[in-house]
Amino acid sequence: MEFNFINPRKNALAYLVKILSGCLILWYGLRAAGIEEPYWAMISLIIVTEPDMTVAKANFRARLINTISGCVVSCIALVIFGPTFLAMLVALTAAVVVAMLLQNYPSNWRLGPATVVILLSAAFTGNGLGQELHLAFMRVGEVIVGSTVALLQTVIYIWLVKRKERQDERPSAS
Repeated sequence: MEFNFINPRKNALAYLVKILSGCLILWYGLRAAGIEEPYWAMISLIIVTEPDMTVAKANFRARLINTISGCVVSCIALVIFGPTFLAMLVALTAAVVVAMLLQNYPSNWRLGPATVVILLSAAFTGNGLGQELHLAFMRVGEVIVGSTVALLQTVIYIWLVKRKERQDERPSAS
């Protein structure tokens, strides 16, 4: 493996700044709003972050679809089977089947089943169905907030790049 510090990968600084600033915004903003550990928001920010708006929108859509799908399947399994390993296996199977059967389902479909495992594994240590369903809805909210912050950062990034390009095109007054 060779490291090239002279010519780092294009957009490396943009990714770094957007991810670090976004994580700071989410960590302190969501904690101020009462969410003690906004990890899902931070993960979503990282997954959605892109300098290109088309890719960022596609990542946002995929993250949202997969998370909502995984949460819905998990909630149904929790209601029917309770927080058990059987519920996890049934929900995992259902999440994969949903992803495989629906046309135009995002190509990174594995996030749906991964959401199932994360939510149901957390349910194993929970204190009842109400708390587990609340946890699932909180995760969906965090994903929406984190993904939205990533999209807003992309809008700002594109605006700054275009602004710099316009300034570079202006003839200098010297």
